[in-house]
Amino acid sequence: MRFAAALVRTRGHGAGADVSAVKLAGYSDAEIVEIVAHVARVALNTPTNYLNEAVGTPIDFPVASARVA
Repeated sequence: MRFAAALVRTRGHGAGADVSAVKLAGYSDAEIVEIVAHVARVALNTPTNYLNEAVGTPIDFPVASARVA
């Protein structure tokens, strides 16, 4: 989580020390790439969400109803 938060905070700049810390924590290169990919995907969704909210894009799929347990 610290690594993902650092990526967001620094926008990926100067992440070398953060990557080293994640590796020391036992994460593989593939796992680090996956973390970066997830952070980037969320970042790419943010402008779309802002746009949809700003212009009132209609929902074009059925809205999920609340489940009763």
